[in-house]
Amino acid sequence: GSLLGGPYKLPNMKYDGYRIYTNKPTCGAQRGHGGVAARAAWEQQLDAIAQELGIDPVDFRLKNMMERGDTTCNDLNMSSLGMKECIEAVKNGSDWNAKKGKLPPGKGIGIACGFFVSGAGYPIYRSDTYHSTAVLKLREDGGTADLLTASAEIGQGSDTTMGMIAAEALGVRLEDIKVSSGSTDYGVDLGAYSSRQTLMSGHAAKEAAEDVKRQVLEVVSEILGVPMDEMDIKDGLIHFKKDVDFSGLRTAYIKEHRGWTDPPTGDKLTFREAARMAYLARGSIVGTGKYKPPALGGKFKGAAVGTSPAYGCSAQVVEVTVDLETGRVKVDQMTDAHDCGLAINVTSVEGQMQGSLSMGLGEALYEEVKIDAKGRVLNANLGEYKIATALDMPNVNTIVVETGEPNGPFGAKEVGEGAIMPTIPAILNAVHDAIGVRIDELPLTPERVFMAIQKAKGK
Repeated sequence: GSLLGGPYKLPNMKYDGYRIYTNKPTCGAQRGHGGVAARAAWEQQLDAIAQELGIDPVDFRLKNMMERGDTTCNDLNMSSLGMKECIEAVKNGSDWNAKKGKLPPGKGIGIACGFFVSGAGYPIYRSDTYHSTAVLKLREDGGTADLLTASAEIGQGSDTTMGMIAAEALGVRLEDIKVSSGSTDYGVDLGAYSSRQTLMSGHAAKEAAEDVKRQVLEVVSEILGVPMDEMDIKDGLIHFKKDVDFSGLRTAYIKEHRGWTDPPTGDKLTFREAARMAYLARGSIVGTGKYKPPALGGKFKGAAVGTSPAYGCSAQVVEVTVDLETGRVKVDQMTDAHDCGLAINVTSVEGQMQGSLSMGLGEALYEEVKIDAKGRVLNANLGEYKIATALDMPNVNTIVVETGEPNGPFGAKEVGEGAIMPTIPAILNAVHDAIGVRIDELPLTPERVFMAIQKAKGK
């Protein structure tokens, strides 16, 4: 409910939340937990308002959208917000103007927007702990760095992202970073939830790499007598603003590696040489990094809920076909735009977007836990509990929007959970456009859709 404060300009908001005790099995977190249902209802309400006012749903959203620098009525700060860019992207990418209001019966097109945190502003159990720590250690022979992070790689690609952030901050190639993750022996990390790891764990990895980079450049500065501000590390090479004679350093490195078959050559000092010299001067080179958000939120009761150092946002347009004789819904096309601040790994970002759409489609059309009168689950297997497969997915057009988040590492922020927020309401709005009936219960089984059509005809 707290996330309904954005991304639209609302001077006031109120929602009622209920905690209900039942005899059903306990529930657990699902992608976008809590926010998905509220967003689905809200985005349908916006379409209903737009229809009553005679305004195009896209134009209605654009007129009421927040911008970078705005603060919600519940004190959530939009340090970056590419929501308008996302809406324009899906509008153009789906050819909205040529389709909205011009499709035949049974064909529909719908839009919805989403908004989500880039990590919770406070730990689940209140504490002053850092949310993430990281350690980067150079191997003593130079050239390779071991990144130790407690971040949880659960298939979302966080290991690659942490490695890319560390490599960029240190100035070396990705293959020179060896990532070890997922153990509390490596540090502190609050886990893979609330779309937090790119921003929070990424900040810790970046700081650790910058610490190592500083130590290496300090030693090079001492050996060569070159000020640190006249040097940098890029692509595994030491770059100097002026011509520098580093032949003595190279000679010393080669003497240290007698018998090695790959001595450095060329007119650039390599990071491998510099790292080895740093070890000889100072011993093992270890850098540490840490991150926790600054104080966030307002002073009213419950103000900490929904706080985050940054917010991702997305827009989706969905096109559907509804069989008016059977009620079967088929999703024909999905166009998705997401503002992730900066795409550290474009392939991973697109994968997160596509995965969100697949899960959202499954929740909208197929997924339902069936429970008997005694609270027992009747379909506790994947034969009876239906999820979307690759055969159910339509063509997906993913559009990455980058607005540069000042509170994120290299400008990056979330994409993991936020991308699912618009999916269900976009499908529901498209179904309404196709059949002229709003359905407020999921999943959209053929029977449920057919009965809604028949009820509307009876009226």
